Amino acid sequence: MGDNIMNYPILPDEEARLAALYELALLDTPDEPAFDRVTRLVTQLLNVPMSTVTLIDAKRQWIKSRVGTDTRETSRDVAFCAYTIADTAPLIVEDARHDPRFASNPLVTAEEGIRFYAGIPLRTSQGLALGSLCAIDTQPRSISAAELAALEDLASILTDEIHLRERFLFEKKRREASQASLDALHLDLENQIERRTRELNLVIESAYDAYISIDDHYVVLDWNRAAGSMFGWSREEALGRPIQQLIFPDGVPEGDQQTPVTYYAARRDGSQLPVEMRIKALEIEGEYRRSLFLHDVTERIQLERLLDQQAREDALTQLPNRRALDERLPEAMARTRRLQSALAVLFMDLDGFKAINDLHGHAAGDELLREVAKRLTAAVRETDYVARWAGDEFVLLLENIVPDAAERLAQQLVETIEQPLSLDDVTAHISTSIGVALYYPNVDETAQELLKRADVAMYDAKHAGKAQVKVADTPA
Repeated sequence: MGDNIMNYPILPDEEARLAALYELALLDTPDEPAFDRVTRLVTQLLNVPMSTVTLIDAKRQWIKSRVGTDTRETSRDVAFCAYTIADTAPLIVEDARHDPRFASNPLVTAEEGIRFYAGIPLRTSQGLALGSLCAIDTQPRSISAAELAALEDLASILTDEIHLRERFLFEKKRREASQASLDALHLDLENQIERRTRELNLVIESAYDAYISIDDHYVVLDWNRAAGSMFGWSREEALGRPIQQLIFPDGVPEGDQQTPVTYYAARRDGSQLPVEMRIKALEIEGEYRRSLFLHDVTERIQLERLLDQQAREDALTQLPNRRALDERLPEAMARTRRLQSALAVLFMDLDGFKAINDLHGHAAGDELLREVAKRLTAAVRETDYVARWAGDEFVLLLENIVPDAAERLAQQLVETIEQPLSLDDVTAHISTSIGVALYYPNVDETAQELLKRADVAMYDAKHAGKAQVKVADTPA
C-alpha cells in the first residue's frame, strides 16, 4: 500500500491491547456460532448486505465472522476498523467517497466498494479495544437512532462474549472453569439476542409502511400489519403464498433497488394502489431473500394530477387555457386526417371589453368573461372544444363539421355574445369578431399555421367593422 494510505492511528495502549488479543486466542480460529449469529442479525435488522466482526492485529485486520463477503483478512492500513478502535464512540461513515480518511482507500474505490460503514468498538473488561462489529453497504445511506441502538445492543452481546472468554480463561488458569458455566452464560447471551429480535420485530410490525419479505421463489416469508391494512390480506392469509397471487400479478421487479420506484400494486378487492417501493436483496446462509418496503402514495399522485390539471385550466373561466389548446389542436388535426373529415378553428376577440373594464372595473370585466365562457360552452356541441386564449380572446375547435356549418355557427355566436349581459347593477353590451380557419386532411399545415390563419381572419373581421365573421382562405 502507498504511504498516503498508511496513516491509521496507533493507540497509546497498543502493546497491552495486542497482549490481550493474543491471550484470548481469537485470531486465526474457525467460525463460531456465538459471533456468526450476531453478524447475521446485523444484516437482517439493519437491512445491509454485509456485516463483520473484525480483530485488529499489529499489521493486519483479521475477520472473525462475516456475512456478505468472502474476505478473511486485510492489511491494517486499509481497515476502517483501525479507526473505530481508536475512539470510544461509534464510527459512522455515510458515504466513504466524501470522507478524506477513506476516499482513496482501495476498498472504497473498487467496483461495488464500501460506501456506508458503521462500526462499534469491542473492548475487554479493562477497556482495551480488540476490534469492532461492523455494518457495511455498497450504497451511501444514513443510520437511524433505532438502528444505531440495535447495532450497539448487538455489539454489547459480543462484548459480553469477550468478557465471558476473559473470565473463562481466568477460571481455566485457576482450574475452576466448567463447561456448565460456559453453557449457562451462552444461554444468557442467546436470550439477550432473542429479546432484542422480538423488540425489533415489534418495530417492524408497528411500522406505518408495509414490510414484506419474500424468498427466491416469490413466496411470502413475512407480512406486517401495515401490509394487511394496505392490501386487504391478513398475515395468516399471506404467509406461504406467492406474491403474484396477492399484490404483484406480474411478479416483483428484479434487482436491488436503493432508489424508491413507484409501482401500481393490486388490492384484494381488485383496485389498484400506487406505492413507492424500495427493494433490498440479502443472502443469508445461502438463502436468497428480498425485503420490500412499500409506501402508499395515493395522496401524492392525486396532488400531482390536480396540479397538472390546474396547469392546463384557466383559473378565471375554468376553460382550458392556452397550454391545453396547444396540446389539443395537433390531436384534433390528427383525428381529422384519420377520419377524413373537416376541422374548424374559430378565433374570437370581444369588441368593447376594454371599455367595460375601464368604466366598471376589473371585477366587472372578470364577471363578463365568465359569462361569455358559459355562453360559448352552451352554444356548441359537447364534442367541441372551447378555450380561453388570452385576455378577451377565445378559441373554439369544431371537429368533424360541415364547412358551411362552421360559418353559420360563428354568425350565431356573434348574435349570442351581442345579447345584453347583467353585471351586478349594470347591463353591458359587447360584440365579438370571429375569424374562421378550416383544416382539411389533404392540406400540409402545422397547428401554429392553422391557428395563425384563424387569428389573421379575426383581425380582418374586426377591421371590417366588428361583430363580423371572416373565413380565412384555405392554403393550396
